[in-house]
Amino acid sequence: MGLKQIALAMGVGYVLGAKAGEQRYAQIRDLWARTGRPLLESPSVQHLGRVGKDAVSHAAEVAATRAQTGGQRFMSAARERGGEPWVAAARERGFVD
Repeated sequence: MGLKQIALAMGVGYVLGAKAGEQRYAQIRDLWARTGRPLLESPSVQHLGRVGKDAVSHAAEVAATRAQTGGQRFMSAARERGGEPWVAAARERGFVD
């Protein structure tokens, strides 16, 4: 196959693919207009959204608490092991009180 034939085949493939993609996009857009918006406005979906948001907020609080507790344990262990230079450096940077 010559270079011109390959270029022609690629061009035809591109045009046909673009038309098929445009048709599929129109199908998806129409499907969303019929089912997606009413689904999002459904009370059960909104309730699930609130529950999910609350779960993520709780997980973030737990992670922050655990990180803070871990940092405090690290600093107390550093103090016990004579890590005063580390403690002083952490104080200078505002990591510890």
